[in-house]
Amino acid sequence: GALALSGQGLRDVTRIAASDPRLWSAIIVGNAGPVVDLLRRISDDLSALITGIEAAVCDPDGSEHTAPGAARVVAPGAVGAVTDVMTRGNLGRARIPGKHGGAPRRYTEVQVLVPDAAGELGRLFSDVGAAGVNIEDFSLEHSAGQSAGIALISVLPAAALRLEEALDARGWRVVAG
Repeated sequence: GALALSGQGLRDVTRIAASDPRLWSAIIVGNAGPVVDLLRRISDDLSALITGIEAAVCDPDGSEHTAPGAARVVAPGAVGAVTDVMTRGNLGRARIPGKHGGAPRRYTEVQVLVPDAAGELGRLFSDVGAAGVNIEDFSLEHSAGQSAGIALISVLPAAALRLEEALDARGWRVVAG
């Protein structure tokens, strides 16, 4: 089903949900005032989003209600409601400090196919180091039923092509992003 296809992105945004409930209960209750204010703003945003897009819902009792792409006509305001929330989310994310607390920087992502076998990530990291490239950020995505993952290596834009060429020369499969 849809849950099996959700993949790494869903795991990333739900990581805190898998942590110690007692720890987060203490953190949230200890910061109750700001948390309540934030939750009210989120609730208001969600209400506005629901109001904006619910006109695009087909017959809620019909099969079209859950069919992807079923809306034949886009309701006025529906796209704007989504765009507004997403735009404000983009702006909010841009305010998050970058590496070492500095200004956020733009990185280029080099994607590499990594076999799901012992030592492969270590070999990849060694090969990146041998290329003289610093890894600014890293994540690994797996697809259900696959015996490999995609390493997402964030590097300074000026180093991306050099890294791709070096990894290719060392036998890695660099995936077009």
